[in-house]
Amino acid sequence: MPRRKRSRSPGQAVVPCGRDGGAPDRCAGSVSSLDVTAARRERLRHELRDDGVWLPSDDAVSELVLAELDYARHPHAHEGVAPRYGAIVSPETAPLDTTGPFSVLDAGDTSLEVVRRLADGRASFVVRALGRPDRLLCFDRSIEYESSVVHLAVTTSAAVVQRLDRGWVRLTTPAGVGTWDGIHWANKRLGVRIAELVAPALAGADPAVLAGVVEFAVHWLGAGRIGATLVWCVDGDAHTLDHLGFGAAVTIPTIGLTNRGHYPALLSALSQYDRAALVDQHGSVRTVAVHLRTSEQSRHDIASFRGTRHTSALRFSSDVPNAAVFVVSSNGPLSVFWQGQRLDTG
Repeated sequence: MPRRKRSRSPGQAVVPCGRDGGAPDRCAGSVSSLDVTAARRERLRHELRDDGVWLPSDDAVSELVLAELDYARHPHAHEGVAPRYGAIVSPETAPLDTTGPFSVLDAGDTSLEVVRRLADGRASFVVRALGRPDRLLCFDRSIEYESSVVHLAVTTSAAVVQRLDRGWVRLTTPAGVGTWDGIHWANKRLGVRIAELVAPALAGADPAVLAGVVEFAVHWLGAGRIGATLVWCVDGDAHTLDHLGFGAAVTIPTIGLTNRGHYPALLSALSQYDRAALVDQHGSVRTVAVHLRTSEQSRHDIASFRGTRHTSALRFSSDVPNAAVFVVSSNGPLSVFWQGQRLDTG
């Protein structure tokens, strides 16, 4: 028997269900936008846990971080373009004055939705803290480089959320850096933590130089997806090391890896030259594009490891026992080789 159509009396309005239905609470099984957001944030929490990305242990602070990450992944788009974005989720007593010159704009009665549209994630950030109204922090310089953001997170004990220009989302905390590329999260330790791990093996080496080399490798080369090799002679002039080939080497003005202001210049150079850069015991670099040669003995004793760059570095470190070799893959990770061994970088 055919089903009869339901009739309605003349003038009776039809109340549709859905996003623009106007009365979702009157529709059986409807879901409000608040429910959708809450469910999305819960899924995000599981993503971060599964991929080993650090979240604050305080539940209330963790919720703020999740809210900012969720917004960074689903920002307000204007004319089809999703903007960059930045937020700092800080403890109530965070020492923001350690981050350099800046100004703070109180949001007043302005909604968070509007304040967020003023935060570009490079020089302006929403600041969210428990027990305090939302603010806008404006720096007099860009801090979009990963190294600068790491410095901000470590000195303030804050979590920094950024939506980058290619749509990636980065979470930087005092524990590490997590990056979402639109598909999955990648997580890595801070350079300072990696330096602490490898320091015992390099006993007697200058800790300031070690910190500089690792920071440059992890937060500049690695962050920029620039594959490179750094050979650090821990007790002298790297040019005097054996098994080096200078046929295609290039001399550059001396750059110091204990001076963060020099990092952009070396980053630019290593993005354009292959082979290795030499680092002396004081952290100075003045030669790039150096070929690493290996002995027949090391080629016999040490099996291939990953690609050509890693294998050459590992064997070279066996042939030259006073040289630590830092290899950054083009996909980001750092390997450290010392005396024919790969050191634990976590």
